[in-house]
Amino acid sequence: MPRNDRKPAVTSANLLCFIAMFMWAIGFPAADVLLQSWGPISLISIRQVLGVIPLLLIWILLDGWRPVLLAPWRRGLGIGGLGFGVGAILLLVGQQLSDPITPAVAAAMMPVAGAILEVFFDNRRLTQRLMLSITFVLLGGYLATGMKSEQSDFGLGALLCLLAVFLFAWATRITTHQFPGLSTIGKTTITLVGGTVFIWLTYVFYFIGGLSGVQIGTVNPHSIIMLLVFSVASLGLAQFLWIWGASGFGILIASFHMNAVPFYVMVVMVVFFGDEWSWLQTAGALLVAIGVLLSQQPKQKRVNDQ
Repeated sequence: MPRNDRKPAVTSANLLCFIAMFMWAIGFPAADVLLQSWGPISLISIRQVLGVIPLLLIWILLDGWRPVLLAPWRRGLGIGGLGFGVGAILLLVGQQLSDPITPAVAAAMMPVAGAILEVFFDNRRLTQRLMLSITFVLLGGYLATGMKSEQSDFGLGALLCLLAVFLFAWATRITTHQFPGLSTIGKTTITLVGGTVFIWLTYVFYFIGGLSGVQIGTVNPHSIIMLLVFSVASLGLAQFLWIWGASGFGILIASFHMNAVPFYVMVVMVVFFGDEWSWLQTAGALLVAIGVLLSQQPKQKRVNDQ
């Protein structure tokens, strides 16, 4: 029987999403180091494999071979391939067609994607408090990127990045709702394997076609550490915690946490690379936190006169 299929309480779900987003954030500085010698397609392909192998081993260790072998692999590969595989490639291509800032701005639209999905599929009512929360989170996410409006390039690249964000949101929601017989580690792994398969098919296409982006970069102790951070921590473990946390209160509220990621990246860059502290990004993270707290305030019950 699955050991970790219980939905976390709200407090635990918030903590899980916070840790997941912080672990995801530490992958960005690691990627910057690796991309100095690695091609983006080869790097993302290696990342997927290194990220999914520990999850697969943990899944087998916790649940045994039988649930793994009897899992709905066809459905899991399809959902993961479309949501996490196609989404990852679209985000990469979108960045190539625009600039590094555009994906961050697109990711800040995750709460909108979550709201649309929950309104259409879960009959979510957009109350005034929830709309105010989304407003705080969107504004905070925009400020947390530390960018100015004239710095972004809203063209085809931005559209591809937005499509990627919607695919990520869709895949997260359907992963938490589908696969009722699987544990959280199983749900995470089966869809991440799907994304890995699609990304490796893309790598083969690039390699056979002689396209750029498939070169293997420097391999030394420092780059291996960066690869492990970028894959095992920032992808595998972060994805597991993200799916687990999102199962506690849905993709909409979980997506609020994503808008604080640029602030976490800034913190990592300040601590480990000596960058300057940005109070603009700090203010943005504070607005995101306000939005998260506001969205989870209990409803006030009216006291009827007796």
